[in-house]
Amino acid sequence: MKQTRGLRRHVLGALAAATLAAPVISAGCTPGWVSSNLVDGLRIFAVTADKPYAQPGEEVRFDMTLYDGYPDPEGDGPRPVQILWIGGCYNPPGDLYYGCFPQLLQTFQSLGEGGGTPPPGLIGFGPTFTTTIPEDILSQRPTPDGGSKYGVQFVFFFACAGQIQPIELDPSGKAGFFPFGCFDAEGNRLDADSFVPGYAQIYTFEDGRTNQNPVASGMTLDGEPISEDFAEMPAVKACPSTVDERRAVGCFAGDPYEGCTEHEIDLVVDPMIAEIDPGEMVDGKQIFEAVWVDWLVEAGDLTGGGISLISGVTEGYKGEHSTKWIPPADPGYYQIWGVLRDTRGGSSLIQRYIRVE
Repeated sequence: MKQTRGLRRHVLGALAAATLAAPVISAGCTPGWVSSNLVDGLRIFAVTADKPYAQPGEEVRFDMTLYDGYPDPEGDGPRPVQILWIGGCYNPPGDLYYGCFPQLLQTFQSLGEGGGTPPPGLIGFGPTFTTTIPEDILSQRPTPDGGSKYGVQFVFFFACAGQIQPIELDPSGKAGFFPFGCFDAEGNRLDADSFVPGYAQIYTFEDGRTNQNPVASGMTLDGEPISEDFAEMPAVKACPSTVDERRAVGCFAGDPYEGCTEHEIDLVVDPMIAEIDPGEMVDGKQIFEAVWVDWLVEAGDLTGGGISLISGVTEGYKGEHSTKWIPPADPGYYQIWGVLRDTRGGSSLIQRYIRVE
């Protein structure tokens, strides 16, 4: 009975909604814009599938990499984070993720009422999740007018520094709303610094095409490799300007980086990192997937941009794909992450530490 009730609480507690909000940029003499590449709250860096493209009947494993920039108010370490996975939806109307919501809600209601253990690949908890591609993911689709027949499966994931609880599904059915949300112990709904919802797509093609995750073999600081060994991390000087001085705009704003040193951060990748994108042509020529890196930092500022293109669809590998980083004012050990992504759902992450003194 305890297992049944516990499952029901997890299932019913998975139904909540999250609103996607745009950042607000302030003006005048108040602090200015804060980069989205600065990790100062709960953030999912990557959800990596071992098979970004898979065939009917194959198992696909997902690994989530996340980081919480907020300390636990009741302890010395990070906050406890609840991670929930929801599978079971494939080929929704229009191949749109929000077309899965009615199906998910109906499944959860039946599980909550009947109890028992959900089928494998339907619900999971923790940083990893495994599901199976349905045998009929291709056969239930009509034959296309051109190109290879394909199917798509959605896996939803949620990270919450609190408890996931149910609310009503948005009746409009519009994109931008999830039937899931995050609440603290007092029942207050938590914001985007404490709740991250999302989804992954796994494509299945009749022609059997595959896709490998792009990978990096290392990260460099000013052209020198950054060791994975914590004891051998490189050291840089702190920038004298504070966070408030860097964000100031308008009447009192001066040079936000006066006296600071800018450092080059880059990834070491194979120039042949991009794979052919089968079936896609431009001007009669075969094209490749695009590959880029999303840069994220624990502190400091990315002055060279938060995204760097590594390989383009038609132009191929780009020799210059670094970014620029200015250290924070406070000494300490800080992380820098590079998340490699391609246009076909592949991803991987590399992380290094830099000492600021």
